[in-house]
Amino acid sequence: MAVRLSIAHRTRPKVGEVENGDGVVVRVDGPHTLLAVVDSLGHGPAAAQATAEAVRCLGQAPLVPSVEPLMEALHAALRHGRGAAIMLAVFDGHTLHCGGVGNVELRTVGTRVPVLPTPGILGQSFRTLRTVSTVLSPGDRLAVFTDGLSFRLDLELVRTQSPDAACAFLMERFGRVTDDATVLVADVEPS
Repeated sequence: MAVRLSIAHRTRPKVGEVENGDGVVVRVDGPHTLLAVVDSLGHGPAAAQATAEAVRCLGQAPLVPSVEPLMEALHAALRHGRGAAIMLAVFDGHTLHCGGVGNVELRTVGTRVPVLPTPGILGQSFRTLRTVSTVLSPGDRLAVFTDGLSFRLDLELVRTQSPDAACAFLMERFGRVTDDATVLVADVEPS
């Protein structure tokens, strides 16, 4: 049985600043859905510029059921900037293919997705990318978030809320005022 994703996200700059060094890309291309959360190093205009470059790159790159080509394109695109942490996932209607570099987290309720971010900074240096592919089921929920939210974030608190309401609650409850903050929530639903 094919499933689909119901997706919402929230992002905001560090309190008191205008430009945001975090970003989100949600893109559907044929059978593939890309979910990406980017956190450029630091905050402010230089971080916002690096994130804009990452978003541009992800908007143009072909989607395939693998994150390696996307990560390679991003690494090249960010090579002359300050670099970023990122979590990428490509969903093909059954299986989530994902990998990350740096401290952007992916958590789940339901099916466990054992992704372990690769240490390093995209655009500067990182080791061999660790990836994982996991079949998802209706009722699963994914949350991807930057370190602008506390890693104590608890998805059980929003289990019954819509993705949009869950994003709003998680940002309000776990967001840190000292950094840009981004959260994406995706629910797996029957298609």
